[in-house]
Amino acid sequence: MNQKNPLALLLSMVTISAAAVAGEPPTPFEEATMFVEQNATDGDTEVVISGTAGDDGLQLLTIRSPDGRTIARLRAPDLTTLGMREFHFESPEPPGGTVLAAYPEGKYVLRGVSTEGEEFRSVLTLSHQLPAAATILYPPADAELPARQALTIQWSSVPGTGYVLEFENESADPEQAFTINLAPNVTSWRIPATLMVRGGEFQIGIHTIAENGNIVVVEQTFTTEE
Repeated sequence: MNQKNPLALLLSMVTISAAAVAGEPPTPFEEATMFVEQNATDGDTEVVISGTAGDDGLQLLTIRSPDGRTIARLRAPDLTTLGMREFHFESPEPPGGTVLAAYPEGKYVLRGVSTEGEEFRSVLTLSHQLPAAATILYPPADAELPARQALTIQWSSVPGTGYVLEFENESADPEQAFTINLAPNVTSWRIPATLMVRGGEFQIGIHTIAENGNIVVVEQTFTTEE
Protein backbone atom coordinates (compact mmCIF):
# COMPACT_ATOMS: atom_id res chain seq x y z
CA MET A 1 0.00 0.00 0.00
CA ASN A 2 1.41 3.42 -1.01
CA GLN A 3 1.93 5.96 1.74
CA LYS A 4 1.88 9.70 1.15
CA ASN A 5 5.00 11.70 1.88
CA PRO A 6 4.34 13.41 5.27
CA LEU A 7 6.55 16.36 4.35
CA ALA A 8 4.70 16.91 1.09
CA LEU A 9 1.34 16.89 2.88
CA LEU A 10 2.61 19.37 5.47
CA LEU A 11 3.97 21.72 2.81
CA SER A 12 0.67 21.47 0.94
CA MET A 13 -1.31 22.47 4.02
CA VAL A 14 1.04 25.37 4.76
CA THR A 15 0.91 26.83 1.25
CA ILE A 16 -2.88 26.57 0.98
CA SER A 17 -3.32 28.14 4.44
CA ALA A 18 -0.94 30.97 3.58
CA ALA A 19 -2.96 31.86 0.47
CA ALA A 20 -6.20 31.84 2.44
CA VAL A 21 -4.79 34.01 5.26
CA ALA A 22 -3.46 36.59 2.81
CA GLY A 23 -7.02 37.32 1.69
CA GLU A 24 -5.95 38.12 -1.84
CA PRO A 25 -8.44 37.52 -4.68
CA PRO A 26 -7.63 34.48 -6.82
CA THR A 27 -5.72 35.02 -10.06
CA PRO A 28 -7.48 34.04 -13.30
CA PHE A 29 -5.94 31.08 -15.08
CA GLU A 30 -3.49 32.22 -17.73
CA GLU A 31 -5.33 30.07 -20.28
CA ALA A 32 -8.55 28.11 -19.83
CA THR A 33 -10.92 26.66 -22.44
CA MET A 34 -13.86 24.29 -22.46
CA PHE A 35 -15.76 23.19 -25.54
CA VAL A 36 -17.75 20.44 -27.21
CA GLU A 37 -16.22 18.59 -30.15
CA GLN A 38 -18.41 16.40 -32.34
CA ASN A 39 -17.27 14.10 -35.12
CA ALA A 40 -20.13 14.26 -37.59
CA THR A 41 -18.65 11.39 -39.62
CA ASP A 42 -18.35 8.94 -36.72
CA GLY A 43 -21.32 10.30 -34.74
CA ASP A 44 -19.45 10.71 -31.44
CA THR A 45 -19.14 13.70 -29.13
CA GLU A 46 -16.68 14.72 -26.40
CA VAL A 47 -16.04 17.60 -24.00
CA VAL A 48 -12.53 19.04 -23.83
CA ILE A 49 -11.12 21.12 -20.94
CA SER A 50 -7.60 22.52 -20.92
CA GLY A 51 -5.61 25.32 -19.38
CA THR A 52 -2.49 26.76 -17.83
CA ALA A 53 -2.34 28.41 -14.41
CA GLY A 54 0.93 30.33 -14.47
CA ASP A 55 4.68 29.85 -14.36
CA ASP A 56 4.53 27.63 -11.28
CA GLY A 57 2.99 24.17 -11.21
CA LEU A 58 -0.32 23.44 -9.55
CA GLN A 59 -0.47 21.31 -6.43
CA LEU A 60 -4.28 21.27 -6.53
CA LEU A 61 -6.86 21.58 -9.29
CA THR A 62 -10.65 21.20 -9.07
CA ILE A 63 -13.36 21.66 -11.68
CA ARG A 64 -16.98 22.03 -10.60
CA SER A 65 -20.03 21.76 -12.84
CA PRO A 66 -23.07 24.09 -12.90
CA ASP A 67 -25.06 21.53 -10.87
CA GLY A 68 -22.43 21.41 -8.12
CA ARG A 69 -20.63 18.17 -9.03
CA THR A 70 -16.86 17.99 -8.83
CA ILE A 71 -15.92 16.57 -12.21
CA ALA A 72 -12.15 16.68 -11.64
CA ARG A 73 -9.93 16.91 -8.58
CA LEU A 74 -6.18 16.47 -8.93
CA ARG A 75 -3.50 16.89 -6.29
CA ALA A 76 0.27 16.63 -6.70
CA PRO A 77 1.19 13.87 -4.21
CA ASP A 78 4.75 15.16 -3.73
CA LEU A 79 5.70 18.83 -4.11
CA THR A 80 9.25 17.88 -5.04
CA THR A 81 7.78 17.10 -8.49
CA LEU A 82 6.92 20.85 -8.79
CA GLY A 83 3.26 20.17 -9.55
CA MET A 84 1.49 20.33 -12.92
CA ARG A 85 1.69 23.48 -15.02
CA GLU A 86 -0.72 22.54 -17.82
CA PHE A 87 -3.76 20.28 -17.90
CA HIS A 88 -5.85 18.77 -20.66
CA PHE A 89 -8.94 16.59 -20.13
CA GLU A 90 -11.03 14.80 -22.73
CA SER A 91 -14.24 13.01 -21.84
CA PRO A 92 -15.14 9.63 -23.37
CA GLU A 93 -16.76 9.79 -26.82
CA PRO A 94 -19.94 7.70 -26.76
CA PRO A 95 -22.42 8.14 -29.62
CA GLY A 96 -25.58 10.18 -29.17
CA GLY A 97 -26.19 12.71 -26.41
CA THR A 98 -24.66 10.85 -23.45
CA VAL A 99 -21.76 13.26 -23.00
CA LEU A 100 -23.93 16.35 -23.27
CA ALA A 101 -26.23 14.96 -20.59
CA ALA A 102 -23.21 14.40 -18.33
CA TYR A 103 -21.87 17.92 -18.97
CA PRO A 104 -24.84 20.32 -18.83
CA GLU A 105 -24.75 23.82 -20.26
CA GLY A 106 -23.73 26.57 -17.87
CA LYS A 107 -20.79 27.87 -15.87
CA TYR A 108 -17.93 25.61 -14.79
CA VAL A 109 -15.62 26.83 -12.02
CA LEU A 110 -11.93 26.02 -12.21
CA ARG A 111 -9.89 26.45 -9.01
CA GLY A 112 -6.22 25.81 -8.43
CA VAL A 113 -3.43 26.36 -5.91
CA SER A 114 0.17 26.58 -7.09
CA THR A 115 3.14 25.03 -5.32
CA GLU A 116 3.93 28.57 -4.11
CA GLY A 117 0.46 28.95 -2.58
CA GLU A 118 -1.02 31.26 -5.24
CA GLU A 119 -4.75 30.69 -5.77
CA PHE A 120 -6.32 30.61 -9.24
CA ARG A 121 -9.96 30.77 -10.30
CA SER A 122 -11.68 31.03 -13.66
CA VAL A 123 -15.28 30.52 -14.78
CA LEU A 124 -15.94 28.91 -18.16
CA THR A 125 -19.31 28.80 -19.91
CA LEU A 126 -20.18 25.63 -21.79
CA SER A 127 -22.76 25.76 -24.58
CA HIS A 128 -24.24 22.78 -26.41
CA GLN A 129 -24.86 24.84 -29.55
CA LEU A 130 -22.76 23.36 -32.36
CA PRO A 131 -21.79 24.86 -35.71
CA ALA A 132 -22.97 23.29 -38.94
CA ALA A 133 -20.69 20.70 -40.52
CA ALA A 134 -18.82 21.45 -43.71
CA THR A 135 -19.06 19.18 -46.74
CA ILE A 136 -15.84 18.03 -48.39
CA LEU A 137 -16.35 18.74 -52.09
CA TYR A 138 -13.04 17.41 -53.37
CA PRO A 139 -11.57 14.84 -53.41
CA PRO A 140 -14.47 12.38 -53.57
CA ALA A 141 -14.76 9.91 -50.71
CA ASP A 142 -12.55 6.82 -51.14
CA ALA A 143 -11.12 8.15 -54.41
CA GLU A 144 -7.84 6.88 -55.84
CA LEU A 145 -5.80 9.88 -56.97
CA PRO A 146 -2.61 10.21 -59.01
CA ALA A 147 0.57 10.11 -56.96
CA ARG A 148 3.11 12.93 -57.01
CA GLN A 149 0.51 15.46 -58.18
CA ALA A 150 -0.63 18.43 -56.13
CA LEU A 151 -4.10 18.16 -54.62
CA THR A 152 -6.46 21.06 -53.93
CA ILE A 153 -8.88 20.13 -51.13
CA GLN A 154 -12.23 21.94 -51.36
CA TRP A 155 -15.10 22.20 -48.89
CA SER A 156 -18.41 24.03 -48.54
CA SER A 157 -18.65 27.40 -46.83
CA VAL A 158 -20.21 27.48 -43.35
CA PRO A 159 -21.14 31.07 -42.37
CA GLY A 160 -20.03 32.31 -38.97
CA THR A 161 -17.24 29.79 -38.45
CA GLY A 162 -13.51 29.41 -38.85
CA TYR A 163 -11.84 26.25 -40.11
CA VAL A 164 -9.08 23.84 -39.17
CA LEU A 165 -7.72 21.49 -41.82
CA GLU A 166 -6.12 18.17 -40.84
CA PHE A 167 -4.22 16.14 -43.41
CA GLU A 168 -2.86 12.70 -42.46
CA ASN A 169 -0.85 10.05 -44.27
CA GLU A 170 -2.07 7.05 -42.32
CA SER A 171 0.12 4.56 -44.22
CA ALA A 172 3.39 6.21 -43.15
CA ASP A 173 5.32 4.78 -40.21
CA PRO A 174 5.26 6.79 -38.06
CA GLU A 175 2.01 8.40 -39.25
CA GLN A 176 2.57 11.82 -40.83
CA ALA A 177 0.12 14.67 -40.29
CA PHE A 178 -0.24 18.42 -40.21
CA THR A 179 -2.94 20.76 -38.91
CA ILE A 180 -3.53 24.34 -40.00
CA ASN A 181 -5.97 27.04 -38.84
CA LEU A 182 -7.71 28.85 -41.69
CA ALA A 183 -9.74 32.05 -41.95
CA PRO A 184 -13.55 31.98 -42.41
CA ASN A 185 -13.25 32.98 -46.08
CA VAL A 186 -10.92 30.10 -47.00
CA THR A 187 -12.64 27.01 -48.44
CA SER A 188 -9.75 25.32 -50.26
CA TRP A 189 -6.15 24.35 -49.57
CA ARG A 190 -3.42 23.04 -51.85
CA ILE A 191 -1.47 19.97 -50.78
CA PRO A 192 1.95 19.92 -52.49
CA ALA A 193 2.87 17.04 -54.77
CA THR A 194 5.73 16.00 -52.47
CA LEU A 195 3.19 14.86 -49.85
CA MET A 196 1.17 12.80 -52.33
CA VAL A 197 3.35 9.70 -52.13
CA ARG A 198 2.67 6.52 -54.06
CA GLY A 199 0.42 3.92 -52.47
CA GLY A 200 -0.58 6.24 -49.66
CA GLU A 201 -3.70 6.04 -47.50
CA PHE A 202 -4.83 9.53 -46.49
CA GLN A 203 -7.46 11.15 -44.31
CA ILE A 204 -8.78 14.71 -44.53
CA GLY A 205 -10.53 16.41 -41.63
CA ILE A 206 -12.34 19.74 -41.84
CA HIS A 207 -13.23 21.33 -38.50
CA THR A 208 -15.82 24.11 -38.31
CA ILE A 209 -15.27 26.25 -35.21
CA ALA A 210 -18.09 28.37 -33.77
CA GLU A 211 -17.65 31.62 -31.85
CA ASN A 212 -18.43 29.75 -28.61
CA GLY A 213 -15.46 27.48 -29.29
CA ASN A 214 -17.46 24.35 -30.14
CA ILE A 215 -16.22 22.22 -33.03
CA VAL A 216 -17.76 19.88 -35.58
CA VAL A 217 -15.47 17.65 -37.66
CA VAL A 218 -16.06 15.86 -40.94
CA GLU A 219 -13.56 13.31 -42.23
CA GLN A 220 -12.92 11.65 -45.57
CA THR A 221 -10.36 9.15 -46.84
CA PHE A 222 -8.64 8.60 -50.18
CA THR A 223 -5.67 6.74 -51.59
CA THR A 224 -3.00 7.35 -54.20
CA GLU A 225 -1.93 5.07 -57.06
CA GLU A 226 0.97 2.67 -56.60
